[in-house]
Amino acid sequence: MKRRYLFSLLPVLFIIGCAQKNTVPETLQKKPLMQVQVDLSPQAREALIRGNESIIVSASWYGWPLPGKENAADDVGQIDLGRPKILLPASGGVARFAPTSLKSERLDWIKGGVQVNVNVYSARHHWADNILACDVIDDALSDVSGQTAVLNCSLISERQPGRVVGGNTNHGKSTGLR
Repeated sequence: MKRRYLFSLLPVLFIIGCAQKNTVPETLQKKPLMQVQVDLSPQAREALIRGNESIIVSASWYGWPLPGKENAADDVGQIDLGRPKILLPASGGVARFAPTSLKSERLDWIKGGVQVNVNVYSARHHWADNILACDVIDDALSDVSGQTAVLNCSLISERQPGRVVGGNTNHGKSTGLR
């Protein structure tokens, strides 16, 4: 295991350790837990700017319940650890998810670590429906934390293939992590 990878895990491990006390130090709260860069095709950027539209980056932190905590799970069987959304301008950019967006008081309810699912879509201020087709993240938080995940977006009408970004989900394919 590379040193760089180990150091990128330190903030996540520290937060999990702090969950025992339900506290996250103020200095760590200022650092992003995860960063997602939204890159747009030229057609998507032009359409969003012309329509004065915004972009939403939506994360869902979750985990699988420990025995005895199944009653706290949702209808899919997951423990909800937070669902933050970040609004980006029509030109795209980087969404920085703060550690405070993770419900750390629930970390001791889960087994196997925190999972994350990230979706990107148009904010629907100008158009009633989403017009973007974007890559997604669906992976262990430890695999995408400490790096900038790059999600590419195009217009749905462009019919570009999407991908799942993450450390273990691509089975040797490009991960979209920097």
